[in-house]
Amino acid sequence: MQATRRRVMATMAGAVAGLASESIWAQVRTATPQPLPSPNAPQNENVPAGLDGANIPVVSGRNVVPPATWMEIRKQARELLAMTLDFKEKVDSTNLGSKLPLDLLKQARRIEKQIKKIERQMKN
Repeated sequence: MQATRRRVMATMAGAVAGLASESIWAQVRTATPQPLPSPNAPQNENVPAGLDGANIPVVSGRNVVPPATWMEIRKQARELLAMTLDFKEKVDSTNLGSKLPLDLLKQARRIEKQIKKIERQMKN
């Protein structure tokens, strides 16, 4: 078979295209996509969830709570302890085999509100 100019040119063009595509595919294969950081991810992985970015002043690497706030938190914690002890006494003295008294439910809600109030104050 005779090699015509057209066949030689087609073979050379195919070889050049094959080499060019191989170098392009080599670049594509080596480039791995980099993950994008999530906008919801915490900035500091060592902070508990929800407390990242809490406005707690830091002095020399330690979190500092103002003394007035700390005293208020301690006062509310004492109130919470008294409420929970009273709630426990009422639950112990109530016959829970019958109906659950409405005042126990109301007191449980007041305890929950007190807990949430203390949490909000500790976060701020």
